[in-house]
Amino acid sequence: MHLANAQTPVDLGTIWNEQEAGWQGVWTRVGRSNTFQAVWTKDNRVVRASLQMTVSGNVVSITRDDTSGPGVGKAGCEYTGTVKGNMIAGDYNCAWSKAAGKWKATISR
Repeated sequence: MHLANAQTPVDLGTIWNEQEAGWQGVWTRVGRSNTFQAVWTKDNRVVRASLQMTVSGNVVSITRDDTSGPGVGKAGCEYTGTVKGNMIAGDYNCAWSKAAGKWKATISR
């Protein structure tokens, strides 16, 4: 029997469908780890990255390391978001951008 309470950890699910700055992302979990492989598309451009997630309560912190696209070899991005049900939304900041942005995702479990 599973009892849900305020201390129940966030279920990271298996796939996140994410949106940021006009980009459409698909983040796919690697097994049951806190690592995701991400692919974003916008127009004819594609960016790939590895994401490492940490969870504290209902807040998820994400470190992004680009593996293809203009961010390769540069300092990455940091995301934070608050989970509500199967939705998450928050802010992100990339080392190569002067402005922070907003992002959101739907978590498939």
